[in-house]
Amino acid sequence: MEKTPIKYRKIRGINRRKRAIEKWGDTYKSFDIALVEDRKRDYVKFWVLPWSRLSLVNSIYPEPTSDCKYLLIKNIVEIYQSWKDSLEDMQISYYLQIWLYEEYLSRSQVVCAIEEYKDFYQHTFEQIVEQPSDGIRSSIHYNSDTATLLDNFQWQLNRHIRAYDMTDKDDIEMFEETDLSKVLRKEIIAGKEYQIVEINKVWLII
Repeated sequence: MEKTPIKYRKIRGINRRKRAIEKWGDTYKSFDIALVEDRKRDYVKFWVLPWSRLSLVNSIYPEPTSDCKYLLIKNIVEIYQSWKDSLEDMQISYYLQIWLYEEYLSRSQVVCAIEEYKDFYQHTFEQIVEQPSDGIRSSIHYNSDTATLLDNFQWQLNRHIRAYDMTDKDDIEMFEETDLSKVLRKEIIAGKEYQIVEINKVWLII
């Protein structure tokens, strides 16, 4: 099945978008202790228009670049640090992580969990055995502006994968549209054949 080329929509009003990113960051730096104590977990995604808008046609907005990329990463790091300080004050064991997506930066998020959910996210991603020799500096997001933010942590490159059930018609159709370079391997799980595909790469703090 031939895929229809994706059209990228122009983003207008960049200064307005930059202010929206800063406002988003300021909103979510405040850690909601009551919510986490109740639900045992919380997360914040990049809820900033137009990047958070679902497209109903075959056109999407390009990923954040330049100043918008820097501000996204800056605010994600600041949210992470603010949440970390609050969790440390609670004096409990916790999971806290930045999911910094390589290909689709706008899908990045900060995730935390406590108590019974603390280990829930540990196996969300598949670790890449052969790490880049220059680490986070190999990321397309690493530049003179973001270096001061990203160099504050040690990072590990992981894969976000999906298993396509080759006995399921819908999964087969989606798999047939997959870039073959993203196919990692075939696995037999509970007697069914699955094709394991890399959806994205993601950097995690170690």
